[in-house]
Amino acid sequence: MLEKLQGILKSSVNFPSPPAIAQQIIALAADPDIDLVRVATTISKDPGLTAKVLRVANSPLYSKRRKSDNLRQALVVLGLNAATTLALSFSLVGTYRNIKGAGVDYLRFWRKTILSASAARAFAEQQRVAAAEDIFLAALLQDLAILAVDRVMPDFYQGLPKDCAHTDLCAYEKSRLGIDHAGLGSWLLGQWRLPETLCHSVEWSHAPSACEAGTRAGIAAACVALGGECVEMLLATQAPTDIGELAQHAEQWLGLDAESLAATMSTIVAEIPEIERLFDTALLPAETAAVMLEQARELLLIRNLQALEQVTTLQAATADLEARTSALEDQHRRDPLTGLFNRGHLDHVLREEFEAANKGGWPLSIVFIDLDRFKAVNDTYGHPAGDHVLVGTAQRIMTVARATDCVARYGGEEFVIVLPGLDSANAETVCRRLIVRLRKTQFAVQDATITVTASLGLATHQPDKPFAGVAQLLEAADRSVYAAKRSGRDRLVRHDPDHRGAHPGHATGGGLPRYSSP
Repeated sequence: MLEKLQGILKSSVNFPSPPAIAQQIIALAADPDIDLVRVATTISKDPGLTAKVLRVANSPLYSKRRKSDNLRQALVVLGLNAATTLALSFSLVGTYRNIKGAGVDYLRFWRKTILSASAARAFAEQQRVAAAEDIFLAALLQDLAILAVDRVMPDFYQGLPKDCAHTDLCAYEKSRLGIDHAGLGSWLLGQWRLPETLCHSVEWSHAPSACEAGTRAGIAAACVALGGECVEMLLATQAPTDIGELAQHAEQWLGLDAESLAATMSTIVAEIPEIERLFDTALLPAETAAVMLEQARELLLIRNLQALEQVTTLQAATADLEARTSALEDQHRRDPLTGLFNRGHLDHVLREEFEAANKGGWPLSIVFIDLDRFKAVNDTYGHPAGDHVLVGTAQRIMTVARATDCVARYGGEEFVIVLPGLDSANAETVCRRLIVRLRKTQFAVQDATITVTASLGLATHQPDKPFAGVAQLLEAADRSVYAAKRSGRDRLVRHDPDHRGAHPGHATGGGLPRYSSP
Protein backbone atom coordinates (compact mmCIF):
# COMPACT_ATOMS: atom_id res chain seq x y z
CA MET A 1 0.00 0.00 0.00
CA LEU A 2 2.81 2.40 0.92
CA GLU A 3 4.72 1.87 -2.33
CA LYS A 4 1.54 2.41 -4.31
CA LEU A 5 0.81 5.63 -2.41
CA GLN A 6 4.35 6.91 -2.92
CA GLY A 7 4.08 6.15 -6.64
CA ILE A 8 0.85 8.08 -6.83
CA LEU A 9 2.34 11.05 -5.01
CA LYS A 10 5.36 11.10 -7.33
CA SER A 11 3.16 11.33 -10.40
CA SER A 12 0.24 13.26 -8.89
CA VAL A 13 -0.81 16.59 -10.33
CA ASN A 14 -3.42 17.08 -7.62
CA PHE A 15 -0.80 17.76 -4.98
CA PRO A 16 1.67 20.24 -6.55
CA SER A 17 5.39 20.38 -5.97
CA PRO A 18 6.74 23.49 -4.29
CA PRO A 19 6.13 26.61 -6.38
CA ALA A 20 8.93 28.04 -8.50
CA ILE A 21 10.00 30.63 -5.93
CA ALA A 22 10.01 28.01 -3.20
CA GLN A 23 12.11 25.67 -5.34
CA GLN A 24 14.63 28.43 -5.92
CA ILE A 25 14.77 29.18 -2.18
CA ILE A 26 15.32 25.47 -1.47
CA ALA A 27 18.24 25.48 -3.92
CA LEU A 28 19.69 28.55 -2.21
CA ALA A 29 19.39 26.96 1.21
CA ALA A 30 21.35 23.93 0.02
CA ASP A 31 24.09 26.08 -1.50
CA PRO A 32 27.07 26.52 0.86
CA ASP A 33 28.08 29.66 -1.07
CA ILE A 34 24.75 31.43 -0.54
CA ASP A 35 25.04 35.22 -0.53
CA LEU A 36 22.84 38.18 0.27
CA VAL A 37 22.39 39.39 -3.31
CA ARG A 38 21.12 36.04 -4.62
CA VAL A 39 18.66 35.61 -1.75
CA ALA A 40 17.35 39.17 -2.17
CA THR A 41 17.00 38.72 -5.91
CA THR A 42 15.07 35.47 -5.53
CA ILE A 43 12.67 36.74 -2.86
CA SER A 44 12.06 40.03 -4.64
CA LYS A 45 10.55 38.13 -7.60
CA ASP A 46 7.45 37.63 -5.43
CA PRO A 47 6.18 41.03 -4.18
CA GLY A 48 3.86 39.38 -1.66
CA LEU A 49 6.70 37.30 -0.27
CA THR A 50 8.95 40.38 -0.08
CA ALA A 51 6.31 42.23 1.92
CA LYS A 52 5.98 39.34 4.37
CA VAL A 53 9.74 39.11 4.94
CA LEU A 54 9.87 42.86 5.59
CA ARG A 55 6.94 42.52 7.97
CA VAL A 56 8.71 39.77 9.91
CA ALA A 57 11.94 41.78 10.16
CA ASN A 58 10.02 44.72 11.63
CA SER A 59 7.66 42.66 13.80
CA PRO A 60 7.86 42.45 17.61
CA LEU A 61 9.44 39.02 17.14
CA TYR A 62 12.60 40.88 16.02
CA SER A 63 11.86 44.28 17.53
CA LYS A 64 15.07 44.26 19.50
CA ARG A 65 16.90 44.81 16.23
CA ARG A 66 16.95 47.93 14.03
CA LYS A 67 14.10 48.81 11.67
CA SER A 68 14.31 47.52 8.09
CA ASP A 69 13.20 49.84 5.27
CA ASN A 70 14.02 47.51 2.40
CA LEU A 71 14.55 43.83 1.64
CA ARG A 72 18.33 44.05 1.89
CA GLN A 73 18.13 45.52 5.38
CA ALA A 74 15.54 42.89 6.34
CA LEU A 75 17.88 40.11 5.24
CA VAL A 76 20.68 41.60 7.30
CA VAL A 77 18.41 41.84 10.36
CA LEU A 78 17.07 38.29 10.00
CA GLY A 79 20.25 36.64 8.78
CA LEU A 80 20.46 34.66 5.54
CA ASN A 81 19.47 31.32 7.05
CA ALA A 82 16.47 32.71 8.91
CA ALA A 83 15.40 34.80 5.93
CA THR A 84 15.48 31.89 3.48
CA THR A 85 13.68 29.61 5.96
CA LEU A 86 10.93 32.14 6.65
CA ALA A 87 10.57 32.96 2.96
CA LEU A 88 10.16 29.26 2.20
CA SER A 89 7.57 28.99 4.97
CA PHE A 90 5.50 31.83 3.57
CA SER A 91 5.79 30.51 0.03
CA LEU A 92 4.68 26.97 0.91
CA VAL A 93 1.85 28.12 3.15
CA GLY A 94 0.63 30.52 0.47
CA THR A 95 0.56 27.69 -2.04
CA TYR A 96 -1.10 24.96 0.01
CA ARG A 97 -3.60 27.08 1.95
CA ASN A 98 -5.70 27.36 -1.17
CA ILE A 99 -6.05 23.58 -1.56
CA LYS A 100 -9.49 22.25 -0.66
CA GLY A 101 -10.22 18.71 0.47
CA ALA A 102 -13.03 16.44 1.58
CA GLY A 103 -11.77 14.50 4.61
CA VAL A 104 -9.72 17.21 6.35
CA ASP A 105 -10.86 20.42 8.05
CA TYR A 106 -8.39 22.67 6.24
CA LEU A 107 -9.17 25.77 8.29
CA ARG A 108 -8.38 23.90 11.50
CA PHE A 109 -5.39 22.22 9.83
CA TRP A 110 -3.72 25.52 8.97
CA ARG A 111 -4.55 27.09 12.30
CA LYS A 112 -2.93 24.13 14.02
CA THR A 113 0.04 24.11 11.65
CA ILE A 114 0.90 27.80 12.03
CA LEU A 115 0.36 27.74 15.80
CA SER A 116 2.50 24.59 16.14
CA ALA A 117 5.31 26.24 14.18
CA SER A 118 5.17 29.32 16.40
CA ALA A 119 5.13 27.20 19.56
CA ALA A 120 8.02 25.05 18.34
CA ARG A 121 10.06 28.18 17.65
CA ALA A 122 9.35 29.41 21.21
CA PHE A 123 10.69 26.15 22.65
CA ALA A 124 13.72 26.41 20.32
CA GLU A 125 14.45 29.92 21.59
CA GLN A 126 14.07 28.72 25.17
CA GLN A 127 16.74 26.11 24.38
CA ARG A 128 18.86 28.83 22.73
CA VAL A 129 18.92 26.97 19.40
CA ALA A 130 20.88 29.04 16.90
CA ALA A 131 18.58 28.33 13.93
CA ALA A 132 15.15 28.54 15.55
CA GLU A 133 13.55 29.31 12.15
CA ASP A 134 14.65 25.87 10.88
CA ILE A 135 12.55 24.33 13.66
CA PHE A 136 9.72 26.73 12.74
CA LEU A 137 9.78 25.37 9.17
CA ALA A 138 9.95 21.74 10.35
CA ALA A 139 6.88 22.26 12.54
CA LEU A 140 5.12 24.00 9.68
CA LEU A 141 5.70 21.01 7.41
CA GLN A 142 5.29 18.19 9.95
CA ASP A 143 1.69 17.42 8.92
CA LEU A 144 2.00 18.26 5.22
CA ALA A 145 1.61 14.58 4.27
CA ILE A 146 -1.97 14.70 5.59
CA LEU A 147 -2.79 17.11 2.77
CA ALA A 148 -0.98 14.89 0.27
CA VAL A 149 -2.94 11.77 1.29
CA ASP A 150 -6.20 13.71 1.31
CA ARG A 151 -5.56 14.94 -2.26
CA VAL A 152 -4.82 11.53 -3.78
CA MET A 153 -7.21 9.53 -1.52
CA PRO A 154 -10.13 11.92 -0.85
CA ASP A 155 -12.10 9.48 1.28
CA PHE A 156 -9.16 8.34 3.44
CA TYR A 157 -9.81 10.61 6.45
CA GLN A 158 -13.56 10.88 6.14
CA GLY A 159 -14.17 8.11 8.64
CA LEU A 160 -12.35 9.98 11.42
CA PRO A 161 -13.83 12.68 13.67
CA LYS A 162 -12.55 16.14 12.75
CA ASP A 163 -11.27 16.69 16.29
CA CYS A 164 -9.64 13.25 16.40
CA ALA A 165 -6.72 12.96 18.85
CA HIS A 166 -3.32 12.89 17.24
CA THR A 167 -2.43 9.45 18.62
CA ASP A 168 -5.64 8.02 17.17
CA LEU A 169 -4.85 9.65 13.82
CA CYS A 170 -1.39 8.09 13.69
CA ALA A 171 -2.72 4.68 14.69
CA TYR A 172 -5.33 4.89 11.93
CA GLU A 173 -2.71 5.83 9.32
CA LYS A 174 -0.36 3.02 10.32
CA SER A 175 -3.14 0.45 10.23
CA ARG A 176 -4.18 1.51 6.72
CA LEU A 177 -0.90 2.66 5.15
CA GLY A 178 1.81 1.03 7.25
CA ILE A 179 3.23 4.48 8.02
CA ASP A 180 2.04 7.64 9.73
CA HIS A 181 2.01 11.11 8.20
CA ALA A 182 5.30 12.08 9.90
CA GLY A 183 7.19 9.26 8.19
CA LEU A 184 5.42 9.91 4.89
CA GLY A 185 6.05 13.65 5.21
CA SER A 186 9.77 13.07 5.70
CA TRP A 187 9.84 10.98 2.54
CA LEU A 188 7.88 13.63 0.63
CA LEU A 189 10.24 16.43 1.68
CA GLY A 190 13.13 14.24 0.61
CA GLN A 191 11.53 13.98 -2.84
CA TRP A 192 11.48 17.77 -2.94
CA ARG A 193 15.22 17.76 -2.10
CA LEU A 194 14.78 19.65 1.12
CA PRO A 195 17.68 19.40 3.63
CA GLU A 196 18.10 16.05 5.37
CA THR A 197 18.01 17.66 8.82
CA LEU A 198 14.58 19.09 7.99
CA CYS A 199 13.36 15.66 6.84
CA HIS A 200 14.54 14.07 10.10
CA SER A 201 12.89 16.77 12.21
CA VAL A 202 9.58 15.98 10.51
CA GLU A 203 10.09 12.21 10.73
CA TRP A 204 10.69 12.31 14.49
CA SER A 205 8.28 15.17 15.21
CA HIS A 206 5.81 12.89 16.98
CA ALA A 207 8.36 10.52 18.53
CA PRO A 208 11.32 12.61 19.76
CA SER A 209 12.40 9.79 22.06
CA ALA A 210 13.71 8.04 18.94
CA CYS A 211 16.47 10.67 18.82
CA GLU A 212 19.38 10.91 21.18
CA ALA A 213 18.50 13.48 23.83
CA GLY A 214 20.60 16.64 23.82
CA THR A 215 21.72 16.30 20.20
CA ARG A 216 20.80 18.91 17.60
CA ALA A 217 18.33 16.52 15.95
CA GLY A 218 16.92 15.43 19.31
CA ILE A 219 16.32 19.00 20.48
CA ALA A 220 14.71 19.94 17.15
CA ALA A 221 12.37 16.94 17.24
CA ALA A 222 11.47 17.65 20.87
CA CYS A 223 10.69 21.31 20.14
CA VAL A 224 8.43 20.34 17.23
CA ALA A 225 6.69 17.65 19.29
CA LEU A 226 6.10 19.95 22.26
CA GLY A 227 4.82 22.69 19.96
CA GLY A 228 2.31 20.23 18.54
CA GLU A 229 1.18 19.11 22.02
CA CYS A 230 0.65 22.71 23.13
CA VAL A 231 -1.54 23.45 20.13
CA GLU A 232 -3.51 20.22 20.53
CA MET A 233 -4.49 21.56 23.93
CA LEU A 234 -5.19 25.06 22.64
CA LEU A 235 -7.50 23.77 19.95
CA ALA A 236 -9.21 21.13 22.09
CA THR A 237 -12.99 21.12 21.95
CA GLN A 238 -13.10 21.66 25.71
CA ALA A 239 -10.82 23.95 27.63
CA PRO A 240 -7.78 22.03 28.96
CA THR A 241 -7.88 21.15 32.62
CA ASP A 242 -4.64 19.24 33.00
CA ILE A 243 -1.33 19.88 31.29
CA GLY A 244 0.56 17.38 33.38
CA GLU A 245 1.46 15.18 30.40
CA LEU A 246 2.87 18.18 28.53
CA ALA A 247 4.92 19.09 31.60
CA GLN A 248 6.19 15.52 31.86
CA HIS A 249 7.27 15.48 28.20
CA ALA A 250 8.89 18.92 28.50
CA GLU A 251 10.99 17.66 31.39
CA GLN A 252 11.73 14.32 29.73
CA TRP A 253 12.67 15.64 26.29
CA LEU A 254 14.21 19.05 27.03
CA GLY A 255 14.80 19.03 30.78
CA LEU A 256 12.36 21.91 31.31
CA ASP A 257 11.12 22.47 34.84
CA ALA A 258 7.64 23.83 35.56
CA GLU A 259 8.85 27.43 35.74
CA SER A 260 10.57 27.26 32.33
CA LEU A 261 7.55 25.57 30.75
CA ALA A 262 5.17 28.18 32.14
CA ALA A 263 7.42 30.98 30.84
CA THR A 264 7.62 29.38 27.37
CA MET A 265 3.86 28.94 27.20
CA SER A 266 3.43 32.59 28.15
CA THR A 267 5.69 33.50 25.22
CA ILE A 268 3.65 31.31 22.87
CA VAL A 269 0.38 32.95 23.88
CA ALA A 270 1.87 36.45 23.74
CA GLU A 271 3.13 35.94 20.16
CA ILE A 272 -0.20 34.70 18.75
CA PRO A 273 -1.49 38.15 17.66
CA GLU A 274 1.70 38.89 15.72
CA ILE A 275 1.74 35.45 14.08
CA GLU A 276 -1.88 36.01 13.03
CA ARG A 277 -0.86 39.30 11.44
CA LEU A 278 2.10 37.82 9.60
CA PHE A 279 0.10 34.92 8.14
CA ASP A 280 -3.16 36.87 7.67
CA THR A 281 -5.04 34.20 9.62
CA ALA A 282 -7.20 34.21 12.73
CA LEU A 283 -5.63 31.49 14.83
CA LEU A 284 -7.11 31.46 18.31
CA PRO A 285 -9.81 33.24 20.32
CA ALA A 286 -8.35 35.42 23.04
CA GLU A 287 -10.29 33.65 25.79
CA THR A 288 -8.84 30.26 24.77
CA ALA A 289 -5.32 31.64 24.95
CA ALA A 290 -6.11 33.11 28.37
CA VAL A 291 -7.27 29.70 29.63
CA MET A 292 -4.06 28.09 28.40
CA LEU A 293 -1.98 30.75 30.09
CA GLU A 294 -3.87 30.27 33.33
CA GLN A 295 -3.22 26.53 33.12
CA ALA A 296 0.49 27.24 32.77
CA ARG A 297 0.41 29.42 35.87
CA GLU A 298 -1.52 26.78 37.79
CA LEU A 299 1.03 24.19 36.70
CA LEU A 300 3.81 26.35 38.03
CA LEU A 301 2.00 26.76 41.35
CA ILE A 302 1.27 23.04 41.63
CA ARG A 303 4.82 22.09 40.73
CA ASN A 304 6.18 24.58 43.25
CA LEU A 305 3.92 23.08 45.91
CA GLN A 306 5.05 19.60 44.88
CA ALA A 307 8.66 20.72 45.03
CA LEU A 308 8.04 22.15 48.51
CA GLU A 309 6.41 18.88 49.58
CA GLN A 310 9.32 16.93 48.12
CA VAL A 311 11.78 19.13 49.98
CA THR A 312 9.81 18.63 53.20
CA THR A 313 9.70 14.88 52.59
CA LEU A 314 13.40 14.86 51.78
CA GLN A 315 14.17 16.83 54.93
CA ALA A 316 12.11 14.39 56.99
CA ALA A 317 13.85 11.44 55.32
CA THR A 318 17.23 13.10 55.90
CA ALA A 319 16.39 13.74 59.54
CA ASP A 320 15.26 10.14 59.94
CA LEU A 321 18.44 8.90 58.27
CA GLU A 322 20.55 11.16 60.46
CA ALA A 323 18.70 9.89 63.52
CA ARG A 324 19.25 6.29 62.45
CA THR A 325 22.90 7.00 61.73
CA SER A 326 23.29 8.74 65.05
CA ALA A 327 21.59 5.84 66.82
CA LEU A 328 23.85 3.36 65.05
CA GLU A 329 26.92 5.40 65.88
CA ASP A 330 25.75 5.67 69.48
CA GLN A 331 25.23 1.92 69.56
CA HIS A 332 28.87 1.43 68.51
CA ARG A 333 29.93 3.74 71.36
CA ARG A 334 27.96 1.80 73.98
CA ASP A 335 28.72 -1.17 76.17
CA PRO A 336 26.17 -3.80 75.09
CA LEU A 337 25.49 -5.02 78.66
CA THR A 338 25.14 -1.84 80.72
CA GLY A 339 24.34 0.72 78.01
CA LEU A 340 27.10 2.98 79.31
CA PHE A 341 29.78 4.31 76.97
CA ASN A 342 32.52 1.84 76.14
CA ARG A 343 36.28 2.11 76.58
CA GLY A 344 36.87 3.38 73.04
CA HIS A 345 34.46 6.29 73.41
CA LEU A 346 35.82 7.05 76.89
CA ASP A 347 39.31 7.48 75.44
CA HIS A 348 37.92 9.88 72.83
CA VAL A 349 36.03 11.94 75.42
CA LEU A 350 39.02 12.09 77.74
CA ARG A 351 41.24 13.49 74.97
CA GLU A 352 38.67 16.13 74.01
CA GLU A 353 37.86 17.18 77.59
CA PHE A 354 41.54 17.34 78.59
CA GLU A 355 42.28 19.63 75.64
CA ALA A 356 39.19 21.75 76.38
CA ALA A 357 40.20 22.07 80.06
CA ASN A 358 43.66 23.26 79.03
CA LYS A 359 42.27 25.84 76.60
CA GLY A 360 39.45 26.98 78.87
CA GLY A 361 41.44 26.99 82.09
CA TRP A 362 38.90 24.95 84.03
CA PRO A 363 39.31 21.75 86.11
CA LEU A 364 38.65 18.20 84.93
CA SER A 365 37.98 15.39 87.41
CA ILE A 366 38.12 11.64 86.81
CA VAL A 367 36.49 9.06 89.09
CA PHE A 368 37.61 5.44 88.86
CA ILE A 369 35.07 2.94 90.31
CA ASP A 370 35.86 -0.70 91.11
CA LEU A 371 33.16 -2.95 92.62
CA ASP A 372 34.25 -4.68 95.84
CA ARG A 373 34.54 -8.48 95.89
CA PHE A 374 32.66 -8.76 92.61
CA LYS A 375 34.41 -12.02 91.69
CA ALA A 376 32.62 -13.65 94.62
CA VAL A 377 29.26 -12.73 93.10
CA ASN A 378 30.10 -14.51 89.85
CA ASP A 379 31.60 -17.49 91.65
CA THR A 380 28.73 -17.87 94.11
CA TYR A 381 25.67 -16.98 92.04
CA GLY A 382 26.88 -17.29 88.45
CA HIS A 383 27.61 -14.82 85.68
CA PRO A 384 23.91 -13.92 85.00
CA ALA A 385 23.71 -12.70 88.58
CA GLY A 386 26.96 -10.79 88.09
CA ASP A 387 25.53 -9.18 84.94
CA HIS A 388 22.44 -8.16 86.91
CA VAL A 389 24.64 -6.42 89.49
CA LEU A 390 26.67 -4.66 86.79
CA VAL A 391 23.54 -3.30 85.08
CA GLY A 392 22.08 -2.14 88.40
CA THR A 393 25.35 -0.47 89.37
CA ALA A 394 25.50 1.34 86.03
CA GLN A 395 22.00 2.69 86.65
CA ARG A 396 22.96 3.98 90.10
CA ILE A 397 26.04 5.69 88.73
CA MET A 398 23.90 7.48 86.11
CA THR A 399 21.66 8.87 88.88
CA VAL A 400 24.52 10.85 90.40
CA ALA A 401 26.09 11.99 87.11
CA ARG A 402 25.14 15.16 85.24
CA ALA A 403 23.92 15.20 81.64
CA THR A 404 27.26 16.70 80.61
CA ASP A 405 29.28 13.97 82.33
CA CYS A 406 30.55 10.87 80.59
CA VAL A 407 29.93 7.56 82.36
CA ALA A 408 31.70 4.53 80.87
CA ARG A 409 32.33 0.89 81.61
CA TYR A 410 36.10 0.63 81.71
CA GLY A 411 36.19 -3.16 81.72
CA GLY A 412 34.87 -6.03 83.84
CA GLU A 413 33.53 -4.51 87.08
CA GLU A 414 35.35 -1.19 86.59
CA PHE A 415 33.63 2.11 85.68
CA VAL A 416 34.82 5.65 85.03
CA ILE A 417 33.06 9.00 85.40
CA VAL A 418 34.46 12.05 83.56
CA LEU A 419 33.40 15.26 85.32
CA PRO A 420 34.27 18.31 83.17
CA GLY A 421 34.49 21.60 85.06
CA LEU A 422 34.36 20.04 88.55
CA ASP A 423 37.20 20.67 90.96
CA SER A 424 38.32 18.08 93.51
CA ALA A 425 35.94 19.20 96.27
CA ASN A 426 32.81 19.14 94.09
CA ALA A 427 33.83 15.86 92.48
CA GLU A 428 34.27 14.38 95.96
CA THR A 429 30.64 15.31 96.74
CA VAL A 430 29.51 13.28 93.70
CA CYS A 431 31.63 10.33 94.86
CA ARG A 432 30.20 10.38 98.40
CA ARG A 433 26.68 10.44 97.00
CA LEU A 434 27.44 7.39 94.85
CA ILE A 435 29.02 5.44 97.73
CA VAL A 436 25.94 5.99 99.88
CA ARG A 437 23.59 5.06 97.05
CA LEU A 438 25.41 1.78 96.37
CA ARG A 439 25.37 0.87 100.09
CA LYS A 440 21.60 1.30 100.12
CA THR A 441 21.04 -0.78 96.97
CA GLN A 442 19.97 -4.38 97.42
CA PHE A 443 20.12 -6.85 94.52
CA ALA A 444 17.80 -9.85 94.43
CA VAL A 445 19.99 -12.71 93.26
CA GLN A 446 18.42 -16.16 93.13
CA ASP A 447 17.14 -16.75 96.71
CA ALA A 448 19.44 -14.17 98.30
CA THR A 449 19.59 -10.42 98.66
CA ILE A 450 23.04 -8.82 98.44
CA THR A 451 24.59 -5.39 98.53
CA VAL A 452 27.71 -4.65 96.50
CA THR A 453 29.85 -1.66 97.44
CA ALA A 454 32.59 0.03 95.45
CA SER A 455 36.02 1.54 95.92
CA LEU A 456 36.50 4.93 94.24
CA GLY A 457 39.62 6.78 93.14
CA LEU A 458 39.49 10.48 92.27
CA ALA A 459 42.04 12.58 90.40
CA THR A 460 41.62 16.20 89.26
CA HIS A 461 43.45 18.08 86.50
CA GLN A 462 43.39 21.80 87.32
CA PRO A 463 45.17 24.89 85.98
CA ASP A 464 47.41 25.40 89.02
CA LYS A 465 48.19 21.71 89.44
CA PRO A 466 47.97 20.14 85.97
CA PHE A 467 48.77 16.66 84.76
CA ALA A 468 51.08 16.19 81.81
CA GLY A 469 48.48 14.30 79.83
CA VAL A 470 45.38 12.11 79.85
CA ALA A 471 47.37 8.96 80.57
CA GLN A 472 48.87 10.49 83.72
CA LEU A 473 45.45 11.72 84.91
CA LEU A 474 43.85 8.31 84.38
CA GLU A 475 46.78 6.56 86.03
CA ALA A 476 46.43 8.78 89.12
CA ALA A 477 42.73 7.88 89.45
CA ASP A 478 43.61 4.21 88.96
CA ARG A 479 46.28 4.31 91.70
CA SER A 480 43.81 6.01 94.00
CA VAL A 481 41.19 3.28 93.57
CA TYR A 482 43.74 0.62 94.45
CA ALA A 483 44.68 2.66 97.52
CA ALA A 484 40.98 2.60 98.46
CA LYS A 485 41.00 -1.19 98.09
CA ARG A 486 44.04 -1.49 100.32
CA SER A 487 42.47 0.82 102.86
CA GLY A 488 39.48 -1.48 103.39
CA ARG A 489 37.20 -0.95 100.38
CA ASP A 490 33.82 0.86 100.27
CA ARG A 491 35.47 4.26 100.30
CA LEU A 492 36.91 7.08 98.20
CA VAL A 493 40.59 7.90 97.94
CA ARG A 494 41.49 11.23 96.36
CA HIS A 495 44.77 11.77 94.55
CA ASP A 496 46.85 14.37 96.39
CA PRO A 497 49.03 16.29 93.90
CA ASP A 498 50.95 18.02 96.69
CA HIS A 499 52.19 14.74 98.14
CA ARG A 500 52.17 12.92 94.80
CA GLY A 501 50.04 10.23 96.30
CA ALA A 502 46.53 9.39 97.46
CA HIS A 503 44.47 10.95 100.19
CA PRO A 504 41.56 9.01 101.71
CA GLY A 505 38.12 10.59 101.43
CA HIS A 506 35.71 10.81 104.33
CA ALA A 507 33.66 7.69 103.60
CA THR A 508 31.99 5.81 106.39
CA GLY A 509 32.27 2.04 106.62
CA GLY A 510 29.64 -0.69 106.74
CA GLY A 511 27.23 -2.23 104.29
CA LEU A 512 29.59 -4.84 102.90
CA PRO A 513 28.27 -7.87 100.93
CA ARG A 514 26.84 -10.61 103.06
CA TYR A 515 29.37 -13.22 102.02
CA SER A 516 33.10 -13.52 102.45
CA SER A 517 35.63 -13.11 99.72
CA PRO A 518 37.44 -16.33 98.85
